[in-house]
Amino acid sequence: MKKRTVSLLTAGIMAASLAGGMNAEAADAPSADGVGGYKIGFFYMPTSDILSQSFHNALDYCAELTNCEMEYYDMTAWDSEALSAAVETLVSNDCDGIIMVLGSSPALYQYMEENNVYYCALTRSYNEELAKITDGSEYNCGFVGDLGGESGGNFKAGYDLAMVLADEGCKNIALVGGSEGETMNDERIAGMEKAAEETGMEILATYRGADLNTGYADILAAYGSDLDGIGCTGGGDNGVAAIQAAGLTGQIKLVQIDPPSGDTADYLEAGMLTATYAGGSTYMIDCYMQLFNALSGADRLWNEEDPRIVPQFQGFIVRSREEYEAAAAYTDGEVPGGLLPDEILSFNSVCAPGMSIEEREKMIEGYQSTDYWNITDITERVGGYLGE
Repeated sequence: MKKRTVSLLTAGIMAASLAGGMNAEAADAPSADGVGGYKIGFFYMPTSDILSQSFHNALDYCAELTNCEMEYYDMTAWDSEALSAAVETLVSNDCDGIIMVLGSSPALYQYMEENNVYYCALTRSYNEELAKITDGSEYNCGFVGDLGGESGGNFKAGYDLAMVLADEGCKNIALVGGSEGETMNDERIAGMEKAAEETGMEILATYRGADLNTGYADILAAYGSDLDGIGCTGGGDNGVAAIQAAGLTGQIKLVQIDPPSGDTADYLEAGMLTATYAGGSTYMIDCYMQLFNALSGADRLWNEEDPRIVPQFQGFIVRSREEYEAAAAYTDGEVPGGLLPDEILSFNSVCAPGMSIEEREKMIEGYQSTDYWNITDITERVGGYLGE
C-alpha cells in the first residue's frame, strides 16, 4: 500500500475564527515541513495548449509547496485505448496518485485500486457503473466539480456567458458543445438555453459532438447570415477561425468557456471574441489537495457521505484585454491558480492543524465565494502578496 504514515506537525494552531467565511488567522503559518515525497500523475494535452499549460503551472506550484513530484503524460487521442495507456503508464512509473481529468471506465479505476494508487477525478467522469467501485473506496480522494443542475457551477457558467450575448443585443444564436451525455457539457448547454429563454434569444441551431470544427462549419453554412451570437461550452481557436473564415467577424459575437489557444487578449480587443472565462486552472488545486490530503494522512474533506463531490473553484468572465491580462497575471503568473501558499496549505490538516473538518470546509467555501473569487479582489490580494 503506497500511503505513507506521517506525524502531525506542531507548527501551531490555526484559530477557528471564521466570521464571514474568510477571517481565519493562523498563530503560525501553515508548513509542509516533514511531509511530501509523493509522485502524482496527470494526463492531458501537451503544454502547447494554453489550458494545459495553466493546469501544469498550477500543479507544479502545488507540488513544490508540498514537496512532491509531478509525472506528466501527454495525450494525442482520447479514445478508450489512449486513456488506458495513460493510466497504465503513470502507474508503471510509480505514481502514488493520479488526477483524472477524463476517463469513466470502471476498469481504469479498478486497475488503480489493484495497484494501490489513489485518484481524484472530475465529476464529468462520474456515473452509476463507476460508483460501484469508487463509492466508499479508500483510494477515492473525491470527485471535484458538481452535479448540481441549475444550482451548480457548470450551469451557471453557461448561463452567465449566454447572458453576455444578451447584453450585446444578440437575438439569434447558436450553441456548440461536447457530446451529449457528458455532464459538464450538458449542464453548460442547459445554462445557455435557460439564459436564452429568459432573455428572448432564439436558438437557431445546436451542435453536440467531439468535432467542434464540423459543428462551427455546419452551423455557419446553414445559418451564418442569420446569426448574431454563438456560445461554446469548450475552448480552442475553432470558433474564432470559423467566424473569421466566413467573413462574419464583428457580426457574430462569440463567447466560450475556455480561453482560445491563440492570443486571447488580441481576440478580445479586436472583437473576434466577446467573452471567455478565466481562473479556470484553480480547480486543479482542488484536485491536487484532495489527493495530497489522502496521501499525507490528513482529514478527508467533504467526506461525510459518498460520492465525495468536492466543490470546485469557478472561473469568472472576462470581456476585455485589461481584464484578461489581469487574470493571466494573477492566476497564471507567479501565483498559479490565484491562491497564495498559505491558502493552499490550509486545505490540509497536517500542514495547518487546529480546525475541525467543518471549519476547514467553511473556510474553503469562503475562498470559493464570488465575494472573494473575482478579478478585482484577486488582483488586490495576489498583487499585494507580490509587492505590486
